[in-house]
Amino acid sequence: MDTDTGAGAPHRPGRLSVPTATLIAVSVTTFMLPLDYTIVSVALHDIQESLHTGYAGLQWVVNGYTLTFAALLMAGGTLGDRYGRKRLFMSGTGVFTLASLLAGLAGSALVLNLARGVQGVGAALMFAAAVPLLTQEFQGRARARAFAVFGVAVGTGAGLGPLLGGLIVSGLGWRWAFLLNVPVGAAMLLLTRARVRESRDPRAGRVDWTGMAVFTAGSGALVYALIAAPDSGWSSLPVLLALAVTAVSCVAFAVVERRHSYPMFDLELFRRPAFVGASIAALVLSVSYWGIFLYTPLYLQISHGYSPLEAGLAALPFALPGLFVPRLGEYLAHRMRGGALLALGQALVAAGTLWLFLSVSAGSGWPAIVGGALVSGAGTGLINGEMTNVAMSAAPDNRAGMASGINATMRQIGVALGFAGLGSVLAARVIARLGDLSSGEPGVAGHLHDLGKQVVAGNIGSAADRLPPASREAFVHASRNSFYSGLHLILAVAAAVALAGAVATYVLTRHDGRGGGTTVVAGGSADSTEAVPTAGVPL
Repeated sequence: MDTDTGAGAPHRPGRLSVPTATLIAVSVTTFMLPLDYTIVSVALHDIQESLHTGYAGLQWVVNGYTLTFAALLMAGGTLGDRYGRKRLFMSGTGVFTLASLLAGLAGSALVLNLARGVQGVGAALMFAAAVPLLTQEFQGRARARAFAVFGVAVGTGAGLGPLLGGLIVSGLGWRWAFLLNVPVGAAMLLLTRARVRESRDPRAGRVDWTGMAVFTAGSGALVYALIAAPDSGWSSLPVLLALAVTAVSCVAFAVVERRHSYPMFDLELFRRPAFVGASIAALVLSVSYWGIFLYTPLYLQISHGYSPLEAGLAALPFALPGLFVPRLGEYLAHRMRGGALLALGQALVAAGTLWLFLSVSAGSGWPAIVGGALVSGAGTGLINGEMTNVAMSAAPDNRAGMASGINATMRQIGVALGFAGLGSVLAARVIARLGDLSSGEPGVAGHLHDLGKQVVAGNIGSAADRLPPASREAFVHASRNSFYSGLHLILAVAAAVALAGAVATYVLTRHDGRGGGTTVVAGGSADSTEAVPTAGVPL
């Protein structure tokens, strides 16, 4: 049983009660986590122009955050159990706030990407402690209401992110997308220190530091290979070494996890088809939905000259269904098999992405995006919570919390792999298509690869300035058409991945009749479960 180590002072009139203060601190800080995905999707183009970074630099703005978030998410729960949930939450909030300050003041892409990695560390520690802090303060119906507020905060962060990002970047500049976290984080630190109680679990096991290190090395090497391949080539030494590190890390991770008494991943869970099906759904949605969501604002800014605010507004149809559709998902979860519902959601993502593939053309703007984006967002919102529920239902009771944590980790890794993998496809297509469209222009042939990398990064103007004046207008036109061609291809790839995921999940879960009703997210030890509604975000 958890032990309460706080003072537990009685509530006095005029002061926030401890439960209310805990709910505010947890909800506000968790609101910032999905906001960091959606704001960055609108800010990428301005970051590139300000810091003069290339394709790889833009990739790490997203992936530096998601990789460290994924790597520490599982370990965070155990750290909170051992050393105190309040202490972990404050540490995570402090790290996230300081990293946000560093990101906002960054003078180079390297500093920004390092700050993003540290932000991911803070985010993982915050999120790992958030659910246990709520569950210790609320019981019964009060707990359900508290988690409803928590779920709305997460969903609102994703739903309003594009709009807020557009307003912030257009009005204040991209740096304020990070700097605004600083006063909010500082205020929540003060509130947590003053009014949130401490607790820990004396039965907590050891942290699997070795497994976490190997997992981070393998996933980081794979993402590096995907980012570096369009630039260096798949047969280049750095890419081959990264792939080799990935392969060795996979084997080492399996060995380490089997030998650890309290592993980060219990690999025996992957012998259960329904658990594998839920894990596939988590990966597929992050690749197919979040990968396209992050690239669409960049496409609109590069190919159509949208401002950050215009791009943010155009991206809202992806995110808004996540505020409303989860209610329908909860209703359906009581009336159909959990695995079938997961397959339906992925099929809707595939249908929405296919709609985008068919409707988006070189000359079309935001109206062509709305329909497909709404359908894709609805598919994600429909099953975001049920993925965790099916994963937990497929696991033994004493591993339900770990199953939930693995599912959340898969979502983070899926975002990283989706952004990097689809980016690799996009870059290769843009460079190839640019060569076809600009082959006759003076100055292009000998510098095609370098020019193509600048186009992929959104730096069309600087690339055109390197060419003779007579070639610039034609090159700009070819560059925008090439980026459209790349987007068109990754839409097809994302639709195919989502459809394949739907089929795989349906088949793997077809004999599992459980699921529905309660959505769970791990926040404490690996053998604990806590009920919490979630929104359509990769948390």
